[in-house]
Amino acid sequence: MQYLIEIKSDVFDIADRLKSIDGRYRLYYNTIAHRYEVYTLEPRPTLQVVLPFSPPDARCLEHVRKTRAERIAALIQEIERENERIERDRAREIVDRAMERVRI
Repeated sequence: MQYLIEIKSDVFDIADRLKSIDGRYRLYYNTIAHRYEVYTLEPRPTLQVVLPFSPPDARCLEHVRKTRAERIAALIQEIERENERIERDRAREIVDRAMERVRI
């Protein structure tokens, strides 16, 4: 883990606010991937989530809450609903294009 730098304090107190979500969470900067990552250290260092915003801000906290392992079932349902919506939209678009061509 030599390529990880622990962030103990930051402008928006994200490192401390992560601990309010889960006391085991620690914020690191990955010098190889050039990104911020959240780890738990017990029983061994484990990557929990890669933060999509750099530098970390309040949106990161919402992202961490949303992607927690405890929410996996809800997250899978969300993904499935979104995929179904995309499929419906694509089918509707195909029908609309076909109807346009028939009218011509």
